[in-house]
Amino acid sequence: MNIIAVCALALVTVVITLTLKPKSSEIALMLGIAASVLILFNLLGSASQITQTVNDIVAASGISTGYIAILLKVVGICLVTEFTANTCRDAGSAALASNVTLTGKILVTAVSLPLYADILNTVLSLINR
Repeated sequence: MNIIAVCALALVTVVITLTLKPKSSEIALMLGIAASVLILFNLLGSASQITQTVNDIVAASGISTGYIAILLKVVGICLVTEFTANTCRDAGSAALASNVTLTGKILVTAVSLPLYADILNTVLSLINR
């Protein structure tokens, strides 16, 4: 599915959910979530190409695979957090969306701590030379 198909699906879903919302908000919410999941699964189809490209870059550059693992975890956390927060906002729960966003930020920081430690150690070793 290309971007035109994704946008068309999203727009049609929005029109249908806006039409259904006054009569049956539960069905409208479920339709919106279903379309979001369908788009997300379509996106995951591109994951193998992204993974192969990242592996090629790592092999060519000699970057530690630990750094790449951190990067991929952070990107995954950001994507899942954004999807969940948007779904919460659509359901009318802005407070829950804010909590999900805050949790995502804290998890990104926690996952990145080993990278911060390596950078700090490198800087300290350069200063002590």
